[in-house]
Amino acid sequence: MATGERTAVPSLWPVEARLAALLPDLLVFRKPRGPEPELATAQGVLLGVHVTGFTALMDRFSLTCKSEHDMDKLAHIFSYYISDIVEHVLCFGGDILNITGNVLLALWTVKQNQLSDIITLVAKCSLEIQEKFGIYHTKEGQDLQLKIGLSAGQISQVIVGDEQRQYLLVVGQDVDDVQLAQRLAQANEIVLSWNCWKLCEQYMFEVEIMREDEAVKLRDMRIIDPFDFAEHFDKCLDYLPHYQTSADTLRTALDLDPDSALEQTLRKHIMKNLLEKIDEGQPTEYVSEFRTVTMVLVSLEFHKSAWVLHLCHLIQEAALYISTVIEKGGGQLSQIFMFEKGCMFLCVFGLPGDKKPDESAHALESSFSIFSFCWEKLAETKLVSISITNGPVFCGVIGAVARHEYTVIGPKVSLVARMITAYPGLVSCDEVTYLRSMLPAYNFKKLPEKMMKNISNPGKMYEYLGHRRCIMFGKRHLARERNKNHPLLDREKELEAFRMAQQGCLHQKKGHAVLYEGGKGYGKSQLLAEINFLAQKEGHRVLPLKLKETDFKQCFYAIQTLMAIFFEIDTCPAYYRQECLHKQLCGMVEEPLHCLFNDLFFVKFPLSFKVSHMDDLTRQKKVKACFFQVLQEAVRETPLIFLIDEAQYMDAASWEFLETLLSSVPIIMVMTLTPTITLCDCAQHFLQNSQAVLVPILKLAATSLLRMACWELGVVSIPQELQIYLLHRCFGNPLYCEVLCQDLLSKDILVFHDLQKEEENSKWETLSANAMKSTMYSIPPAGSEDQELYICTVKDDVNLDTVLLPPLLKEIAVNQLDQLSPEEQLLVKCAAVIGHSFQIDLLQHLLPGWDKNKLLQVLKVLVDIHVFLWFNKSQELPAESILVPSSIKIIEQTKEEKKKKSDADSPLSPQEELSLSQTEVLEFGVPLLREAAWELWPRAQQIALHLECACFLRDLACRCGNCHGGDFVPFHRFAICSTKSCSGTSRFCSYKDTGSVLTQVITDRLQLPSPQDSFQFQTKECRSQEAFTREHCRTEEEFLDQVNRKLAHTSPEKDVLTTKPCHCEEILKLVLSPLTRHCLVIGEATCAFYYLLETAAASLDLSDNYMAFFYLRKASSLLGQPSAFSFLKKHKVKICQFEEATFCCLRSEVCFNMGQITLAKKLARQGLQLLKRSFPWTWFGVLLQTFLEKYWRSCSLSRSPGNPSENKKKLAVLQQRVRCLSLLWQLYNLETTTSSRRFAGLATLMQKNSAEELASGAPDSYVGPSASVCISFNAMSTAAF
Repeated sequence: MATGERTAVPSLWPVEARLAALLPDLLVFRKPRGPEPELATAQGVLLGVHVTGFTALMDRFSLTCKSEHDMDKLAHIFSYYISDIVEHVLCFGGDILNITGNVLLALWTVKQNQLSDIITLVAKCSLEIQEKFGIYHTKEGQDLQLKIGLSAGQISQVIVGDEQRQYLLVVGQDVDDVQLAQRLAQANEIVLSWNCWKLCEQYMFEVEIMREDEAVKLRDMRIIDPFDFAEHFDKCLDYLPHYQTSADTLRTALDLDPDSALEQTLRKHIMKNLLEKIDEGQPTEYVSEFRTVTMVLVSLEFHKSAWVLHLCHLIQEAALYISTVIEKGGGQLSQIFMFEKGCMFLCVFGLPGDKKPDESAHALESSFSIFSFCWEKLAETKLVSISITNGPVFCGVIGAVARHEYTVIGPKVSLVARMITAYPGLVSCDEVTYLRSMLPAYNFKKLPEKMMKNISNPGKMYEYLGHRRCIMFGKRHLARERNKNHPLLDREKELEAFRMAQQGCLHQKKGHAVLYEGGKGYGKSQLLAEINFLAQKEGHRVLPLKLKETDFKQCFYAIQTLMAIFFEIDTCPAYYRQECLHKQLCGMVEEPLHCLFNDLFFVKFPLSFKVSHMDDLTRQKKVKACFFQVLQEAVRETPLIFLIDEAQYMDAASWEFLETLLSSVPIIMVMTLTPTITLCDCAQHFLQNSQAVLVPILKLAATSLLRMACWELGVVSIPQELQIYLLHRCFGNPLYCEVLCQDLLSKDILVFHDLQKEEENSKWETLSANAMKSTMYSIPPAGSEDQELYICTVKDDVNLDTVLLPPLLKEIAVNQLDQLSPEEQLLVKCAAVIGHSFQIDLLQHLLPGWDKNKLLQVLKVLVDIHVFLWFNKSQELPAESILVPSSIKIIEQTKEEKKKKSDADSPLSPQEELSLSQTEVLEFGVPLLREAAWELWPRAQQIALHLECACFLRDLACRCGNCHGGDFVPFHRFAICSTKSCSGTSRFCSYKDTGSVLTQVITDRLQLPSPQDSFQFQTKECRSQEAFTREHCRTEEEFLDQVNRKLAHTSPEKDVLTTKPCHCEEILKLVLSPLTRHCLVIGEATCAFYYLLETAAASLDLSDNYMAFFYLRKASSLLGQPSAFSFLKKHKVKICQFEEATFCCLRSEVCFNMGQITLAKKLARQGLQLLKRSFPWTWFGVLLQTFLEKYWRSCSLSRSPGNPSENKKKLAVLQQRVRCLSLLWQLYNLETTTSSRRFAGLATLMQKNSAEELASGAPDSYVGPSASVCISFNAMSTAAF
């Protein structure tokens, strides 16, 4: 189910059925008996299935995976494999208790006298499972195999938890026996516990005794007459009251009548984030995600002397405390499961909806609290071990439709289990958790490396010692140093605020504070580094300090550290600290008071009589007075500046001291704040001081951001697609720009070119550097004049839309996403699939069960908090729809309606829908959110959603209504359709790539716009129906329309007021460009190639030559590298000859616009040759071809029209011929030689003949207009084409 290829949960299932599918029958059909812990016993047979090789497979992925999408394969493999096993167990009447890691546990609950029959049934089930699924070969070379254990006897069922959350456990000797049987079994073996062997019909089994009184190995079953297993199976069904005889659902639990009491009971056993999605009505396939989480595994081992009932009470007490502590830190207790010596608690931080910025720190602190509680409060506890890991995992549904579980899968899940065994009795964590927690290093102790089974490189491990105070001071240096090669951009106003404070302090002898407030990554630390440099340059003494979140808990910590820096004792050896401090205090503080600083600076001055008679409050006041006195003396000699980064983490006592200092000492304080952190009351009071100025730090302008990108990449200019990539992801945030540029360099997806060495290229494949049409964002070289200048381009086979975010940036964006409600998260995730800009109707198409009113209400909330913005909000709206055809309505909104909307706070009614916006096209307004939300989808679900988008946009991929519609490549759809295709059934993917994912599904969904429907997507509003009563009239007019439009644009006497505005540019941005992206993500290269040609043609029509080149380069990468030998030429994508000719023609036009004349001629000739016409290379060939063209012209008029069914395809071919010839005419007209004029004349003659051929093949009623166009063709060929 993780992959989306299996049958999804029907949307008509009631909530009770969806809940029951997540839980075993043991919970669904149980009768509540009493308060927790609830203990019940029953007889039954346990089946344990252990998937071996899965940990090794995860380790193989962890060594090679470069993205979370690689782990998608892992989830797909396991879910596909385990779902078959689950369904097989259900068919035999088993109850799936849980799927924990790579172990499945099933139970058959029966009476004691029925055990032998059920053991036979379960044994038969096990043999069939081994026969059908015993070995699974993966493409990665790591086989998955099964080890199966069976046990029978008395099973104890325990319910632990409280009224909000409950957990089911099975305990007892038989649970230990089935685990022992699994461990004794080898791959593809079935082992029965000794008790199970004693209870079964032994004569029916072929076994091998493994260990006396422990286990036996099952080899086979003896089918002895009159024994018939079918009869035995029917007999066993009488023992299983909940067996589902219907083949639809496999479980009776899914067909129960609605019961509110049952629903409330079941809800207690499911995690809250999953419940929210079920209540929202989200399909099961929408629930799964790939995200980075922090996992905490708590292992409790108890003394063997503990009774079962007492053990249950211990587990209950531990579960309540662990769930309380974990939830306070933002995590959830996911599962509790038993093992031979005790039980384990799996907790997860960062599940959907729970992401917090400091989850690793919270996980460590929560773990240490749990560790202390279990040791001190739980009796009979023999050993407590806790391990913590952080990394990307699959969070979602695993199993079959009828029975599945919400779980986490990934290499880090296996690692956290191995760490429990490797480091018992400790709170251990991996290196990623250690680094991401940002906790002080003295809270950790590095652990020795140990070998772990099936994990080749576990990495460094650390023991967490808990939060403790160490004898040291805060960091003296700022987090960021000034980079002299990268000047500060767009921060003149912020620096001016510092200079004003500097002047005021020097001239007015008053303290001044400047507080810079800005979001994460806005450059606050870089600004402080620049101020630090400027102040030291001017001779000021600067005391820099970087605070952390944990510093807020230590009273007076910030002032303690600043004064340690002031006295220069923060870096000196401990044995010299007291002597150094004594020298600094002499002459400023009387010696009897030196002992006041003992505890503050960890020194040991003798306690004086004067100080010994002071109480604590008096001592604190005296210490502050001494600090004021010392600082007052210091500023008389040298101006003093405090630089405090991340001041929101400063303790209240330090804020209070600084406020008093500001009003009494002429000192400059410069701080940075993050607005998302709530400040304490003392900090709020400090901000209200008249001597403090709060300066907001705004995002960088687009030009400055792109200049910064050039510096980071070491180039003078970047291509347009890379500019769009950075602007859409950064939104002016310099940190995001820096990290993204470093990520691009590390992934090696850029190609660098020496700017001075670029010359005219003779090959299309080497034109990238010359295609850089603009140096708008170029920067001057930083070195000498002879320094080499570089520009960069993106590699041809790289799709920037699918480049994954760096982990740091994804974490930031997922934190923002999880602050939204579940329905808002789902909407954002679906919008992310569509693209940076999206249409509301398409968004509703992806949201299951959402009506328009609900969609608009949620959108209104997201627009209000600026998650989304209205597309082109400042532009004037068109009078009619841009997209044709479409159910998307362009909604006009008057100023009065806007006022009503702003005043209304009540939920939207259907009558208020039209006043929500001006246009139903929106775009993302928060950086990185779209990319992070898109990456959360599993791969198969991504493909399914992109396919829905492609099918929705397919009919919109045409010229706008004001241009009378049609393909941007004239008659494109007619030319690529086979003449053998029947009406309306020609597939878009008729040349399908057999290597594509979901090829058959995509082939069935993505179809060619039907030629027989003509251009039925033209709406009645755009033109009168009478003008196109016959299909051939429409196709003829389409050819003439381009000429007429060009003539209209060149006619000055034409009344411009009668010309409707063209909206093809909006169609290019909102339809064609996204459509190519959807096809590329799906993997349908043939469809993508078709739309890349359309998009390139549209870009050329709009005079955007660079983007046309960009799309054609994409098309080139789909075709693959050309062969040096024509007979070896073979494209990766199967395309028709017409498309190949169109590809050459479009590339020729792009080369012409770039000034690559030689290559343009070559490509135009290739296009003509593919269109069954040749253009000579020599003057003799020109003479011969001219003679043939004149003869052909005199004969062509007498030819009878061809087959009408071929006319449309012929029109497409003739149109491309005319286009190629027009290009050749323009290319040779650039040269003034006699030979060039001959070539140009031949091109004109061939162009005219092609036009006359087109006219002669058209119906008689349109020969006149066509002929008139042909007569004037020579004069206007350049303008028309």
